[in-house]
Amino acid sequence: MADTTGEPLADTVADALAERGSAGTMPALWLGIAAGLQIGFGGIAYLVASAGMPSGAGATHLLAGLAFSAGLMLVMVTGAHLFTGHAMLSLPLAQGRVTGAGLARALGLVWLANLVGSLIVVALFVAAGGAEGVDGAVAAIARETAMSKVAKSGGTLIASGILANMLVCLAVWMASGATTVAGKIVAVIAPITLFVAAGLEHSIANMTLLPLGWALDPAAVPISGIARNLALSTLGNLIGGGAIALLLGAGHGAFERN
Repeated sequence: MADTTGEPLADTVADALAERGSAGTMPALWLGIAAGLQIGFGGIAYLVASAGMPSGAGATHLLAGLAFSAGLMLVMVTGAHLFTGHAMLSLPLAQGRVTGAGLARALGLVWLANLVGSLIVVALFVAAGGAEGVDGAVAAIARETAMSKVAKSGGTLIASGILANMLVCLAVWMASGATTVAGKIVAVIAPITLFVAAGLEHSIANMTLLPLGWALDPAAVPISGIARNLALSTLGNLIGGGAIALLLGAGHGAFERN
């Protein structure tokens, strides 16, 4: 069996990222919307797992993180385009395989497509009465989650976004080396459970959690707070994901072999 760790995996990831960076507009849009939908499903799973549970219990956060990991499992198995994974385009950029303009185009296109997919999930979930699940506990935890996110300071959001996407990109990196559906699923579980349980900020997950909070209580979750959170968590995610890709790429000699 071919080695799917270390240097071979670094080359596999770099090749896949270079391909993502040059994807056509329509495929990137469709697959970006799909990723927004899938991470949105993960957000719903997080809320349902948290509903009615002791909010201060570590076990609750771990369970909710495990539930949320279903979103990235779907992304990795279906090959959808997720903005936070695209943050690792820093690697092919450093290799000269993607231009700065190409990087900006790919990131902007996928971010917007992820937003569209996320908002579709929110609209359908509200219309379906999903927020009233678990005797209204889903709505309660959705409001609580959104309010806590918009209340964080700017520095906290950036630092939290950096850590969150370090873990997400490590999950994507490991899952890229798996050759089976089961392998991709297993690779995702630990890093994603950890980032969610730690309360870190993932911009695409927030595209579901924050608009849902607004839909349930606009006064408590203002649009300005949502925009601020998404802007700063996006910046943190870009830094964290980009740094992880460059660190692993350099360590495994991906620049010398290009």
